[in-house]
Amino acid sequence: MASNRIKWWLCTLFCSLPAAGAWADGAVYAMTNALDNNQVLVYHRAASGSLSLAQTVATGGGGSGLQLAGVDALGSAGSIQLDPDHRLLFVANTESAAENNGAGAYNTDCQQGTITSFRVASDGMLTFADRVFSGGLFPNSLTVRELHHDNNGNGQDEDSDKRGDLLYVLNAGGPEAPAICHLTPGTANTPNITGFTVDGAGHMTPIDDSPDHPGTQPIDPGPATGPDNGVSCTAAAAAGFHNLTGAPAADFQCGLNPPSFPRSPAQVRFTPSGDQLVVTVKGTNAIYVFGLAKDGRASDSPTITQATGPALPSFFGFTFDKKGHLLVTELFGSATSIPAGGQGALSSFAITPNGHLQPISSHVGDGGTAACWIALEPVAGRFAYVANNLSASVSSYAVGNNGIATLLNGLAASASGPNDLAVARDGSNSFLYVVDAGSGTVGAFRINADGSLTAITGGSGLPAGRSAQGLAAY
Repeated sequence: MASNRIKWWLCTLFCSLPAAGAWADGAVYAMTNALDNNQVLVYHRAASGSLSLAQTVATGGGGSGLQLAGVDALGSAGSIQLDPDHRLLFVANTESAAENNGAGAYNTDCQQGTITSFRVASDGMLTFADRVFSGGLFPNSLTVRELHHDNNGNGQDEDSDKRGDLLYVLNAGGPEAPAICHLTPGTANTPNITGFTVDGAGHMTPIDDSPDHPGTQPIDPGPATGPDNGVSCTAAAAAGFHNLTGAPAADFQCGLNPPSFPRSPAQVRFTPSGDQLVVTVKGTNAIYVFGLAKDGRASDSPTITQATGPALPSFFGFTFDKKGHLLVTELFGSATSIPAGGQGALSSFAITPNGHLQPISSHVGDGGTAACWIALEPVAGRFAYVANNLSASVSSYAVGNNGIATLLNGLAASASGPNDLAVARDGSNSFLYVVDAGSGTVGAFRINADGSLTAITGGSGLPAGRSAQGLAAY
């Protein structure tokens, strides 16, 4: 009898393990961002960090295609996000209309964006959960945390039956929509952040709006006209960016969905403590910090830090180090005019409880062009990596406990139109992944003890030179 019980226990134990043990290692998720048929590619991540394609799944929505640029089709960071314990994956669908053969009709596109959620199985595979309107035009960045947080930023589920997440989306489209589009009243016609609660099954519910406590807050992308310094909607500004990027000049005129690339907000993300939201805005060269109420609503009076310029250094992507310091990429660093090549940079700040930014390191150049995306080495957090989109490179920085950033290697790795970055760890080993939009691949690297990168087997299957953007990993 005892022997039978032991056999039953062993069978129960081993039969409950994944069919393929390697699947417990992890997964990497990349987005095609294709017009009309946005898809997520799921890669199995082996313990060595190498990737193999395992699944392709439709989001049920459409992406932006080539309407901004083939190697930076969203002009943002964080369009795919995993929740903290890897149970759910969220994806932004811009729902952009067809390009009309490049005639520019998409600049009056009023289609509201959507967000898709997936449930993540123990083997990393995805199952569709929900799809909802994003609350605005051209959603291009997402951030998620557990719904209940204590003051130290630790997840505190008040009731295990009420487990859930708090999700925010950055809608970057507009702001010329009110005269053309007929969307929901208020801020849905302008760039905004919109909040959602998410239940354990992945169903998303917008935070209820009320006049005195809205769940959506506006973001100012800057004036439509002004000096031809690259951030206005004038033909001269559009021509300047065309000369630098090769993208059609019409893409940089004031659009709706997609918006004007240099004026659109770039990223939204929770602070590590979970009680603030940070948003970067390229056109106004500003960083917003929103306080969050206990119910997850963002404050209607954010603290806004605007650098001099107004177009420089042009803040873009950001992350946080292990001490909570803000690390922000800069398209043009300390350049005196834009567009400018070879001027990519990184700055770091401390964020006060009231949202003010205190500079630590300023405009630490990496020699690359269009420094846009950043990821922190996930084990010790001593190194940060920046993707330079137009110079086809990844740069590395050393990050001190005090938040001081020092350039380690301006050319830590070569890439092909690199955009979004993601990191994963396996015990004491850590890995860096990058969307190589030019080649339609996911580059993969082992992060060494000295911060250097060693290339390992990556993934394929993304559209080459067309639209790919968005990356998440565990």
